[in-house]
Amino acid sequence: MTFGCFMWQYEHAMLLELLMKGHPEPDQKIGGGKIRAFQVRKHPTWKSKCFFLIKEDESADDFSFRKCVDHILPLPEAMQVKHDANRALGGSGKRKHRGAGGRGGTHVRGGKGNSRH
Repeated sequence: MTFGCFMWQYEHAMLLELLMKGHPEPDQKIGGGKIRAFQVRKHPTWKSKCFFLIKEDESADDFSFRKCVDHILPLPEAMQVKHDANRALGGSGKRKHRGAGGRGGTHVRGGKGNSRH
């Protein structure tokens, strides 16, 4: 056994343990089959990187690493990120570019590159 193989087995075991202990419905997520691998992929809907489990039948299913960790070891209330915070504030989840520095105004620079605002 090589070091790299050991690391892969360790990471696989840790992600499986995290999924089993941290996911609210691990049996439904795993589906009674064996997990062949874990991958990080770009999610087709959310367009962000996330973890996927790959089953023996080659089917794949995403899961939230962060939510599994939070279920096992929740952050104090003051440190928790509200997942719908951007939507509650009227945001669409996409950044809006407003030109000069993202501030919506013009920037006038002084002689040494310092802002005059």
